[in-house]
Amino acid sequence: MRDVPSQLSRRALVLGPLLFLVPNDAEARRRWGGGGRSRSPFVLVVGGVLLCVLLVANSLFGRDLHPKGIGKKSREAVGGFTNSNPIKRPAAPKRGLSAWVFILPLAGIVIGGAYGWATVPPADTISASFPICAAGARTTCVVDGDTFWLDGIKYRISDIDTPEISEPRCAEEKALGEQAKIRLQSLLNAGAFGFKAGMRDEDKYGRKLREVYRGGRSLGAQLVDEGLAHRWLGFKQSWCG
Repeated sequence: MRDVPSQLSRRALVLGPLLFLVPNDAEARRRWGGGGRSRSPFVLVVGGVLLCVLLVANSLFGRDLHPKGIGKKSREAVGGFTNSNPIKRPAAPKRGLSAWVFILPLAGIVIGGAYGWATVPPADTISASFPICAAGARTTCVVDGDTFWLDGIKYRISDIDTPEISEPRCAEEKALGEQAKIRLQSLLNAGAFGFKAGMRDEDKYGRKLREVYRGGRSLGAQLVDEGLAHRWLGFKQSWCG
């Protein structure tokens, strides 16, 4: 007969870590109805500890399940007495504590904690005045809807893609690109913001790849909500009907 705690722990090994990977950044929580505030990574750690307690309690106090294929009459014959041959019920095997009971929650705590810290939105510590970029040297200005300069460094907002201005494929893309540029300028000038880096520091053009947040909300996602940007999926989407 297979050990019930082992079965539970092995299933939880697959499902448990997934619970800790629920999107935790502020924008994901807003989309999931979380009100736009980021959840503390300590919540994920506490969840791992509670999971550990539940699995240990199940191993110590849970009941064994009857093996499949043994019907009610068969169990009565084995565990009770017959008219001619009394049979004693076999002693239940001692319940051991599965190693997965400890491995799974610890893995969840590590994964959840790391993911939580990685997705905490940045502090709003950057502030500047952004004009529209003109010809010549550029220091701090807006190029288009997803690209701008700050203190002589060129940045590309990494979580979105906006319509092209320099090489549009249609008049509609050109018009939307101009709107996105003006809107990004307005958002950047509206107050302090923060950067969040991803897996890549810069793209092949030497632009720094950053997500831009204010008050825990992605400014790129705001442009998407307003119809002036596409969420970046690794390739450009068409703006022309």
